Amino acid sequence: MFPERKNFERLFLTILLLWSGAVFSFFSAQAETVDIKPYDDGFVIARSDGMLFFTDIEGTAADSIKIRSEIVGIAVSGSDVLAVAPDGRVTSVERDGKSRILCRSLNISGSMEGIACFDGKVFILSSQGILMSTSDWRSFTTFDFNSTYSGYYEYVRFTSICASDNMMFLAGVFDDGMPAVFTSAAGNIWSERILYYNEGRNVLMLEQQPLGIGYDPRTDVFVLACTDGCLFFMPGCSNCNYIERKAMYDLNAVAFNSGHVIFR
Repeated sequence: MFPERKNFERLFLTILLLWSGAVFSFFSAQAETVDIKPYDDGFVIARSDGMLFFTDIEGTAADSIKIRSEIVGIAVSGSDVLAVAPDGRVTSVERDGKSRILCRSLNISGSMEGIACFDGKVFILSSQGILMSTSDWRSFTTFDFNSTYSGYYEYVRFTSICASDNMMFLAGVFDDGMPAVFTSAAGNIWSERILYYNEGRNVLMLEQQPLGIGYDPRTDVFVLACTDGCLFFMPGCSNCNYIERKAMYDLNAVAFNSGHVIFR
């Protein structure tokens, strides 16, 4: 309805990303960035229409690959990128374009929301809190978060998953719209992460909804990409949370590599 305004907003976002050192040359009116992960000396960026962009450390796209499915999340396993589709189809992709199907679908409730590699296994998360894990792509273990913690936690609609070498984080939204984050050292027992932070002399509760999670190994900090352009940092100390406002639009993903950060 207002093409001039849309063009201006797109130009503004491009300038902002150039200024921040994160150059994205893959805007699409039909697709959005859904996930970003560190890859070698740069990043791999996933778009919902099946596009994968391999970038340098500054975020400039060098190679691109399109797979034959939508993408809701990615994980990196060695030199392979594991891309999960809404129905649970998992495609393993190499940078040279070679790909193979590891899983054709997962017959579980809810759309898939993310994928992570942890402790020799691959974990796939659905919006309704079903967490599937496998080490061989032949047999899967199922953990139903909302069923297991019914009556203890409110129902959660999950949006993302992320893992470090020794910890996994799940993020989503409670029924009342407030953000929810849970942590686990094994994937079967989960604890809620309190999302308070200090701003001046005030102690506030995060209100923005998490849409993605990244992990910075240099500082050992998990970071939420949130609505309203916010990044929410969660160090090991739960009383040390802090927030940074980075953009005027919702952030779907954030990733860190060698002191560099990209968010979108």
